[in-house]
Amino acid sequence: MNKVGLKEDMVHGTVKFPLAVYWQKTDERFTVKLHWHEETEIIFLVSGRFSVDINMKKYKLQGPAILFIGSGDIHSIVGEPGCRENAVVFDMKMLSFEYLDGVQLQIIRPLLEKSMQFPQIVTKKDGIWDELKRLYEAVLLESEKENPASRMKVKAYLYEILAYLHESGSFINMENTGDYNSEKINNIKKVLGFIHENFNRRITGKDMAELLGINEQYFCRYFKKVTGKTPTMYVNEVRIEKAAGYLQQTDRKIIDIAMECGYDNIGYFIKRFKEQKGLSPSEYRAKCQNNVIKGQNR
Repeated sequence: MNKVGLKEDMVHGTVKFPLAVYWQKTDERFTVKLHWHEETEIIFLVSGRFSVDINMKKYKLQGPAILFIGSGDIHSIVGEPGCRENAVVFDMKMLSFEYLDGVQLQIIRPLLEKSMQFPQIVTKKDGIWDELKRLYEAVLLESEKENPASRMKVKAYLYEILAYLHESGSFINMENTGDYNSEKINNIKKVLGFIHENFNRRITGKDMAELLGINEQYFCRYFKKVTGKTPTMYVNEVRIEKAAGYLQQTDRKIIDIAMECGYDNIGYFIKRFKEQKGLSPSEYRAKCQNNVIKGQNR
């Protein structure tokens, strides 16, 4: 069993330049489900209210704020109606040096190996806010251009961000803190990956508990404590999101989609779908076709 199901399979940027920028502006509530990726991500919560989960820690945030998501961190975002946010996702290896030097040893390698981490959340109350915001916005501006000079400037501004965080003592040495529990995070990746890979078949609490080698009763308590949801709630959420994708992207019959997503009772599927999306499957499809529902940027 691996964690592929939870790992985001989107390609960020290109082989030549592994960096991409994403924008989110909507009048409706939007959700980026729990996932992880190898790349580093800097998220700018421009305005509005957000619920954020990073490595099993939950935050209620009001924009503006800047989040740092390290490689392998599991995270999710829920934005309330009217919120705005954008993000830069990049492969930290693009900042590695071919010639080994002190910067590589003291900053780049520790970040890649996760012995050092970015500060998780920076707000206007923090002394580093103004300069960090300026550098981030410079990355956004130059990333809109695709010429070599601008791409070099993007890398230069990312280096400036690293230099500024180092100079201000903002990096977190993970060897000196017990906050980062890699075993728990890997356990959750394993279970959520299993759910994403097997959403179309019957999944029991026993199945998931056996992945971690613990009894079912303890697993259910453990899962809810970490994610804030019961295993059944999470399985249903994944299935409904998969169904929503099929409704939006295909013309398959609703009953076939329900079966594909693990529901053999069409009435129960419609009930669960309406509870989660606020619309029946047919209403949701019609709304998608009318381009009223805005697709997520990431």
